[in-house]
Amino acid sequence: MNDNIKNQSVLILENTETSTFLTKSEVNFLLLPYFRLDKDSDSNHRIDFTEMQQQGDKTVEVFWTVNPHPDFGLPRDFERRLHRAVEHYLSFMPRPISNPVPLPNIRELSRIMGVTCSGRFAEKVRHGFNAMMMTRIMSKRSYYHKSKKAWIEDEFTLYDKIIFKGEMISKNEKADRIYAYFATVYLDNLNAMYVRPIDYEYLKSLTPVSSRLYEILGVKFYGHKNFIQYRYSNLCRLLSVKQQKTLSRARQQFDGKHEELKQTGFISSYTWIPIRWIKNDWYIRFVPGERFFNEIKMAQASKLAEAQQLITPNPADIAEMDITPSIEEFNPDESIAFSGFNTTEFDDPLWSLFSGIVKKYPEFHLRETDREWFKQRIEGTENWRILNLREEIRNWEDWLETEYRQKNKNKNNKFPQSNFKGSLVNWLSHSLRAVNQWETSNFNASDTKRTGRKGFDLPSDYPIDVM
Repeated sequence: MNDNIKNQSVLILENTETSTFLTKSEVNFLLLPYFRLDKDSDSNHRIDFTEMQQQGDKTVEVFWTVNPHPDFGLPRDFERRLHRAVEHYLSFMPRPISNPVPLPNIRELSRIMGVTCSGRFAEKVRHGFNAMMMTRIMSKRSYYHKSKKAWIEDEFTLYDKIIFKGEMISKNEKADRIYAYFATVYLDNLNAMYVRPIDYEYLKSLTPVSSRLYEILGVKFYGHKNFIQYRYSNLCRLLSVKQQKTLSRARQQFDGKHEELKQTGFISSYTWIPIRWIKNDWYIRFVPGERFFNEIKMAQASKLAEAQQLITPNPADIAEMDITPSIEEFNPDESIAFSGFNTTEFDDPLWSLFSGIVKKYPEFHLRETDREWFKQRIEGTENWRILNLREEIRNWEDWLETEYRQKNKNKNNKFPQSNFKGSLVNWLSHSLRAVNQWETSNFNASDTKRTGRKGFDLPSDYPIDVM
């Protein structure tokens, strides 16, 4: 018995250990959907996102469109792993990196990716690079440019040009290896260290959907280390997989992937939570595990080592050095657009939350007198005190977003137009009536009373969201 416990402890330790080198992957292409993972889907069907999103003090409509070439289709999981291998190789290169960028040869790529080098592999590499080179992206305030501190509006390709070995790299010179010309915005972000350190060896060990979840959650956990929540429907959009209509099918689709991340220590738990009055959709809450925190420690140690190579500080000063990668290498506030309202700046956090939601919609007009109404009618009403007002307001926000999306699609909806105050009162009234009737016995939710909005996500279902 003791031997079994000892063996299990060794297995857990091995599962949660991180590689000694972390790959620096560009944040936008970790978060935004670009690779089609669903094997049964049409690779010639483009990826579309359009959302109303809060960026700073403005509410804007953002677009992210990935258009496949008819001869190559959308990049799939092989292309995703190929590009991560390239990023792993680039992580060893000194900055700044400039075009044309030398890439690993075919044999080096096979070694990095951990696959057999063969003629078939060489063909897949050539096809993969061409597919990414021919896949066009249209961004309207969805792709973040770190150096300019701006969301770009442009059309571009991830790989502008690929030159294979033996092809002419200039008028008088043949290429001695593979060279790539990357999109300027992508290369700028790499040079500005707008990256998230990932454990490339761990990523390679995971199945396609699990490794894609690892990429997304790894970015989100940096800013929210307690837990993160996704709406199931949004997770499907991020992963480019088919959305199921029943909870049993959805769990069958994802729980195996969640268990893979849990057993290897990247998440410590996952929970399916119902969304009140919304059918065929659920929240999935993820809690980070030991492996994630080990990655943070590894990134901090790496950052400190780099700093020591540049300068030899006084040992007494080392403790004061700011080496946190979530600040210097990856700023969650910049990559996630706007993940909530900084309520610590306000005397009334609930009002700050409510007013921020209202300001998102051009149909609503917030007046100075509304603050007094909110204080008396919402915070001052005795009946509401048995409710968790913060959670209910966030749930109301989720409902608003769903109805607003339906409205934009010219479908039947209950979006309240200008009567946002009456809408909130109605929501709280319904919640009050349902507080003792809500049954959750069919859900694996240990804390369903904290049903939360989309968690710590964007204020919309935007591709980078955490719903």
